[in-house]
Amino acid sequence: MIRLTRFAGMLSIFVLLAAFSASAQESKTVAAEGVAAIQNGQTDIARDAALEDAQKRAVEQAIGILIDSQTQVENYQLISDKILSQTKGYIKKYTVSGEVTEGTLLRVRINAEVSLGKLGDDLSGIGILLGQMHKPRTLVMIAEQNIGQEIYAWWLGAHGQQTDVGVVENTMMDKFTQKGFEFIDHQVAAKEIKVTAAYKVQNLTADQAKVLGSQVDAEVVIIGKAVSKSYGELGGGMKSVQADLSARAVRTDTGQVIASSTTHAAAVHISETTAGIDALKKAASDASDELLTKILAVYSKEVGGLRSINITISGLDKTQFVKFKDTLRNQVRSIKDLHERGFSGTTAKISVDS
Repeated sequence: MIRLTRFAGMLSIFVLLAAFSASAQESKTVAAEGVAAIQNGQTDIARDAALEDAQKRAVEQAIGILIDSQTQVENYQLISDKILSQTKGYIKKYTVSGEVTEGTLLRVRINAEVSLGKLGDDLSGIGILLGQMHKPRTLVMIAEQNIGQEIYAWWLGAHGQQTDVGVVENTMMDKFTQKGFEFIDHQVAAKEIKVTAAYKVQNLTADQAKVLGSQVDAEVVIIGKAVSKSYGELGGGMKSVQADLSARAVRTDTGQVIASSTTHAAAVHISETTAGIDALKKAASDASDELLTKILAVYSKEVGGLRSINITISGLDKTQFVKFKDTLRNQVRSIKDLHERGFSGTTAKISVDS
């Protein structure tokens, strides 16, 4: 039987991408009107203000192409501060289509060509466009070794028993949450994930991350290792410690590594353990910034362009599978192409371009 939850999620993405089909264009021409008050008979100043207002309205319309009205309302202040305060950067060109004076008001109508690519990038940069992708559910699995610890530890534990979440994971979760990411609760994940000997390792592969993440319906899994090492004493009994961190972000639908980061950070404290914690936090913060930039870039491109999704379907015979493919091709508007990657028994694998 088809895994309905994941399949439904895929169809939701297809529908979402269909809604964004217009954003695949580099630009969009919109009609907008601006208005300004004429003060002391200074029509030229009012005209400039009305033109500026019209350009702002044009960008607002373009934002409506990329995100829904509810998201606009919820993020009004952020959009106003970060996007609408610099509208000229999004207007490629415009022409004035009309001007009329009504008492002390001057109205100007324009046709403006708005850059959807730049607008989409900037919406991604402030975490809003990511929300339109339903905020990928994320699982963090970083093996961590601080000063005084003999082995690496991670929250699932070497023997499949839950341990405390590490410093690096907590720091990353704080950073990613600020951008709208949703995280899988570790206590829930510990109950759902079935750990075998192959997964009781410090260096998880992308394929292993894909399997583990899929068990708890995570869309992105962040894996890696972090270690802090002592670099001796400084004056006054202060201890110097350096932390090294390597991390990768893996998509569970494809197993693709979509972002990676290697960071180093140092800290000094009278307590060597505290210095290690501080260094790990700094390394995790730097890594989070780099991973976020890369992940947001991936999602931004997908909203405005082509996306390939791998789907595994089980429980269908060949005839049913053919009908299933026809349904995807003919009833989901955003699908550009479909490729069969394999069929064995009652399990089929396909990749869909949308």
